[in-house]
Amino acid sequence: MNSKKQISLITNIIVLVALQVGCSGSVSAGDTFLFGLSERFEQAFGNRETPACSTDVTISTKQVSLVEDGDVNSSFSTVNENGLTDVDTDGGTAWGYRSFQTCIYPTAPFSGSLEIPVTITSNYGTRVTSLKTFPAPDVAIPTKLTFTGNGVAARQCFTFSVVQDTDRSAKVDPMTVALGTMTQKNGSGEEVSGTYTGKDACDISVSVEDDEGPGVRVSNISRVMEEPGPSATATNGTFRVRLRTAPTANVTIPINEVFDSVNANNREGTANPKTLTFTNANFATEQEVTISSVDDLEIDGIKIYTVEVSNTSSADADYNGIKPRNVVVYNRDQSVPGYAYMRFDSTTGTTGAAGGAVNRFATDESNQFGTKYSNFQLKLRTKPTNNVTLTFSSNCGNKCTILTPTLTFTPTDWNSYQTFQVEGKSDSANTGNADYTVSFVASSTDTTYNTTVAEPTFSIRSCDNDGTHLLQPCNFSGSPRGIIGDRLSTVEGGSTKIWMIAQSSPGSDVTIGLTSSDTTEGTVPATVTVSSSNYNFMENNGTNQIVLTHVDDILVDLTQNWTVTTASSTGGVSYDPIDVYAATTDDEKAFYISHTGNPRENTGNVATVSVCLGGNNPTQPVVININCKSYSAGTAASGECGAITSSPITFPVNSEVEPGNASDAGCASSLKKQTFTAAGLDDTFADGSQSFDIQFVMVANTDTNYQNAANPSDHSITNEDDEPAGKAIFVTTSSYNGEMTAQGVFGADNTCNNNKPGGVPVGTYKALIVSNSGGDVTNDRLPNGTHWVLTAGNYYYRCNTSGYTNCSDEHTRLFIANGSAGFDPTSLNRSFSTVGDQYWTGMTTSLTAATQASTPTCPIGDGLTYLHNCHGFTYQNCPSSPSTYLYGQTWTMASTTSITSQESICSATKKLICVQQ
Repeated sequence: MNSKKQISLITNIIVLVALQVGCSGSVSAGDTFLFGLSERFEQAFGNRETPACSTDVTISTKQVSLVEDGDVNSSFSTVNENGLTDVDTDGGTAWGYRSFQTCIYPTAPFSGSLEIPVTITSNYGTRVTSLKTFPAPDVAIPTKLTFTGNGVAARQCFTFSVVQDTDRSAKVDPMTVALGTMTQKNGSGEEVSGTYTGKDACDISVSVEDDEGPGVRVSNISRVMEEPGPSATATNGTFRVRLRTAPTANVTIPINEVFDSVNANNREGTANPKTLTFTNANFATEQEVTISSVDDLEIDGIKIYTVEVSNTSSADADYNGIKPRNVVVYNRDQSVPGYAYMRFDSTTGTTGAAGGAVNRFATDESNQFGTKYSNFQLKLRTKPTNNVTLTFSSNCGNKCTILTPTLTFTPTDWNSYQTFQVEGKSDSANTGNADYTVSFVASSTDTTYNTTVAEPTFSIRSCDNDGTHLLQPCNFSGSPRGIIGDRLSTVEGGSTKIWMIAQSSPGSDVTIGLTSSDTTEGTVPATVTVSSSNYNFMENNGTNQIVLTHVDDILVDLTQNWTVTTASSTGGVSYDPIDVYAATTDDEKAFYISHTGNPRENTGNVATVSVCLGGNNPTQPVVININCKSYSAGTAASGECGAITSSPITFPVNSEVEPGNASDAGCASSLKKQTFTAAGLDDTFADGSQSFDIQFVMVANTDTNYQNAANPSDHSITNEDDEPAGKAIFVTTSSYNGEMTAQGVFGADNTCNNNKPGGVPVGTYKALIVSNSGGDVTNDRLPNGTHWVLTAGNYYYRCNTSGYTNCSDEHTRLFIANGSAGFDPTSLNRSFSTVGDQYWTGMTTSLTAATQASTPTCPIGDGLTYLHNCHGFTYQNCPSSPSTYLYGQTWTMASTTSITSQESICSATKKLICVQQ
């Protein structure tokens, strides 16, 4: 099979359908992923007008283009990103569809039944066959479709197939499948008024391209393209063009890749060549057009645009003015939202939607460093739709001072670095070196940066050179601190480093003697010198740098601890600094272990584990028993590990792994490995993918190497969850009045993120609170609408303190969000917090934005119109009349399972319900 064709079939992404959209049907988030791709197919034949029809019924493909000599059969897919599964019947270039399936389904929930009349008008006669092919069996298209449910699972599908003939057929109007005025009925079959009543669904158009006589044959795009990026592998695609018959004169065909406004100014892709010329000699030779992707640096998903294959020009009357079929192109987004950073030493990095931790920073408690090793620069990785403000905070206590409280990026300067600074501060205590974090909360009307992207955290080492510590070993966050519980460690043959700094500039050079407690494991210089030029520096090759060399031996001796003993200093400062603790990790391993695959709940998936011997060839068989590690009931890993097949495994004499495979990763390729499989167990909790350990116990043996070897380390395997996402909810311990700064509900979000209890999952949290001012306040939040905090189908659990039993879907589930991204507060699984607690929410118990009967009228000069819910939680009283208080809606935890709703004066203090995003 042609390799280009094979790629096309593997990706299942070719769409030749020239989809002239009768109207754009309403789609859910999931449907947009599958079927939003056809939103611009109306341009496939140059038609840019969209007649009105209902947006409440999704038609997966509204115009189907069939080709008499097409070679692809297409069926609807709920898996592939273009919503199609294409099967080529003859290999080679995909030259169009001989059959095509399109599906219809209502999008919004309803009760009872929905009827859609169907009328077919066709001038094609027997050239096209039409069947209803889903649900099975295949039958003639009926005159009426009846639905009793909504969504893709309730779909009904039509398949259209072209009949090949030998006649040169006249061009006729496309076949129309008209979906008429809809009727809703209740369970008794009586007509009722509802979402769909009296609306017309969009029609389906089916056209046929004749393959006899003069014409232009155009193929599908070869594949979905990807924007250029580090992980992109398909940054271009091709389509092919040829003539059907020999012309009597040259035929010129322009290619217009900016025909579609989506690709205005080539923001998505470029075409090459832009003109094709066919002659009497080469008319049957395929000419290739390459579309190259362009990265627009915006988060925009898969962008679909139409490349126009323009009207032909020729002195041959038969070939002058033919309009070939256009080509639909797919450009998959590779733009990654997140943050780019540059450290003080110009090293750079990025974080994505999942956030992350950034280290290699330091301050000192005598503040001799200043911001030298603690400043960094930030910028956004993608263009925001509006300003993004970063508000910084830290958990350093009295060890630091933040010098840059906020940074703001705009849609203009988002790609320019801005500098953040923090410096050290004395806490007047000798508690040793410690790490603290600097974090920020992003606020924006850009939902990607406001909600989707998790903010990174920056870890900074605070070096304890205040108090009585005149000299102190110091290094950067991300490295071990060199203490007993956090040793400077690396494998044999490697090195680690730490610096000696001073509390203040010494009057003369200070020399500290160094010795190693075990020179067979590690060595150090004899002395280190601190001077007035380096007492506040941590630079490579400085005389105050201590380089620890971890000695490589030929023994299987695992990890060996050793100590760098510091002598009392001489010179400008007399002081005995603390010793430095180190460890050397063996690079000779007794066992290598790896696995491929993961078990998944409710499937037959297993992990295949490979084990290899790393020591010298055993002279006796090595037998290892394998079992699931035991966990206490109710813990996260309990009930995750299933069957081990099979135990024990036995290594015969002389079964040491080959040198080229002597690693965990290489073990799976060894001919001397032993393998077993590990399955997972199924549960009903949204506990995420949970890891469990496999344990190994070696049977006693007399082999020289292995009789003293330790058992292999536990091996972790992940059991993949099959439930929707689980999200944590906590209630603030403090209470707040209804004025939550000028940011309103966003101010409540900041309160949530700045007051997380210990043990809650990381990530961004937002307040379960609404404001429906219609734009009268800066930030509104609507139930199942703008800036809403819940997601349909997610499992939500209480997490007011740490520990799996206090913070997991298994133990503290509150509710499962319904299809409208809501829940019933009067029927919870358990309480949000203590019975009697009250929360600002702005909502009734039916999750609608509430208004308050007691809300007063503020003076006209105050400029406030909305006023309800503490004027969107931005005021507790009228600005010019401090004694005139506003009112807002609160919830009361009336029982362990039920909420009540009532209005409260905005000067009252209530708690907030905070939801993980």
